[in-house]
Amino acid sequence: MANQPSTEQILRALDLVQVWMSHLTISVTVGSLVLQVVSRQLGWQVDWTDELARFSFLVMVFAGASYASGKMSHLRVSVFSDFASRWRWSGTIIRGLQWTAVMAFDSLFCGLAIMNVVEGLRYPNISPSLGFNESLLFLAPAAFFAIAVVQRLLRLFVPNPQSLRDSLI
Repeated sequence: MANQPSTEQILRALDLVQVWMSHLTISVTVGSLVLQVVSRQLGWQVDWTDELARFSFLVMVFAGASYASGKMSHLRVSVFSDFASRWRWSGTIIRGLQWTAVMAFDSLFCGLAIMNVVEGLRYPNISPSLGFNESLLFLAPAAFFAIAVVQRLLRLFVPNPQSLRDSLI
């Protein structure tokens, strides 16, 4: 059983997948929009750039949202939890409820995205320019929020998740 990856190495790899997918998709979005502007100025008929920009932007949003959720750095209203955490027992309960709520959201979002992919395979919605089944875009939130669920579960076993967060910043 030598050379098995540790929990921290798995978490770093999952983080890097999400970060690099965000980088890649924002680059594709910007590149296709630049090509669209240039092609309009030169009078070229390049109608697929708009769809490519839209699709890559959607994938980037889902990658970034799942990354924030998996890192537990998403936006949240913490007035109540900050107030309740003054007492040791209530703070533990509130943090547990928050963890459960976010875990339920990530799991449900992943499950609903998979259901959308399955439905889209039965009743495809084909994009006019790229000839792409648009329901396949739901593979992105399914995959990325599945990663967020795995990250959230693995972070239960990492002794100091803050050190892992600082290593990627």
